[in-house]
Amino acid sequence: MTTRPTDRPSPPASTSNPKQDRRLPKQVWVLAGAAGLLTLATRLPGLTRPRILVFDEVFYATQGWEISRGGVEQGAVVHPPLAKWLIAIGIKIFGFTPLGWRIIPLLAGVVVVMSTVIAAYRLLGSRIAAGLAGAVVLTDGIAFTSGRLALLDGIMAAFATIALALIATVVSRPLDVPLRRRALVATALTLGAAIACKWSALPLVPIALAVFGVLAWRTSGTGRSRRTELGRTAFFLLVAPFALYCATYVPTFIRFEDSGIGRELCGRTQHCTPGYAERIGEIFANQRRVLHFHQSLVPTNRYANNAVSWVFQTEPVGLLSSSCPSADLVCSSDDGPSVRRIISIGNPVVWLLGTVALAITLLMALRFLDPRRSVVAAWAAALWLPWILRPVLGALPIAPARPGYSFYATPLVPALAIAIASCWLGLRGFKRRAAGAVVALVLLAGAVALYPTWTGMATSRSYLEGLVSPRP
Repeated sequence: MTTRPTDRPSPPASTSNPKQDRRLPKQVWVLAGAAGLLTLATRLPGLTRPRILVFDEVFYATQGWEISRGGVEQGAVVHPPLAKWLIAIGIKIFGFTPLGWRIIPLLAGVVVVMSTVIAAYRLLGSRIAAGLAGAVVLTDGIAFTSGRLALLDGIMAAFATIALALIATVVSRPLDVPLRRRALVATALTLGAAIACKWSALPLVPIALAVFGVLAWRTSGTGRSRRTELGRTAFFLLVAPFALYCATYVPTFIRFEDSGIGRELCGRTQHCTPGYAERIGEIFANQRRVLHFHQSLVPTNRYANNAVSWVFQTEPVGLLSSSCPSADLVCSSDDGPSVRRIISIGNPVVWLLGTVALAITLLMALRFLDPRRSVVAAWAAALWLPWILRPVLGALPIAPARPGYSFYATPLVPALAIAIASCWLGLRGFKRRAAGAVVALVLLAGAVALYPTWTGMATSRSYLEGLVSPRP
């Protein structure tokens, strides 16, 4: 694949007016805002349907409700609390209703799309390519379903994509030291927030360390100055996420007797008056129990599969399957009994193209030593390879051997989208126009065909069986 000089990502801006260089063009803000509004327009309708807890909403919406009432989860927990705090905000405002437990994941999905547009522009220097990347995330079924249900992955993806946009900003302005230092703090905090939603964000920290470490090495001179800058980078990216993660357990520390961790201790020791040191020790002991839980968990349904299947979307997760009441006019159909299903499935063509685009992005990054393409490839690898290599990593004490679900790929979608946009930008003339038209058509056709399965609309059984056959 060849590129013209004008097709390559824009070079670092001049430092003669760094404050002006840091600002995104107004057109990019308008583009990101339009993408966010389209996300709301497509995902908000029918948000309260179905009016029941879907899949893991049974756990996370319920725990959000407990937090909204008493400040802590009162039962057993297997994930950090931050995402459930945020779900609790929606429940506090709108009550324990479908709108209450789904409004924050909806807004998180908007953040994912908008942050993707900004990250793509910073890395590629093209508004059209940024818009294409945003369109891919906007019309992806995995991002769509995770952005409408009270699951942790969509909220974690919002923080992770913000971090990606921050890293993209400093990579596009490598000589702007003040910008890099501010972005370092912001990236550390957003990664800490992502980890405080779900541990699967942990592999992103080494990527951030590598990016900021290389930039610090190149711009901090030599000797003591360089050591100081590298030390500052390591401190923020290692200590700040850990500190933020610990801070999310402050309510558990304060309301220990009411928390699930405290009740578990009471069940073992027959007393509920632990001191401060015992509370801290029990919270840390709970982290070990959670790790053991994930290491030993064997899924009881058939939707958990190796992440290699994400390439072809052959193993979609059936989040909901129910028959429509015969008296329900909305469900009436001339094609036999109707059903409602919510299936977390991406457009197979887009995922296949995206996987090829990621491979090309990696090869181009290695060939040209391109830091921007390297960021995209490394980000995708950090989010995808751990799940692919679960059978190998499962032998280690730090990783579970169990397979994952396809909606675990939610934070991966932005990197996939940026890789597609990058490869499209590398085409020339007619090839670029033709490829853009084909991708747009595939995005639109896939979204129209799969929209009923993303939103739980009433459809005929024959339609669903002809479109996709998820495992029972």
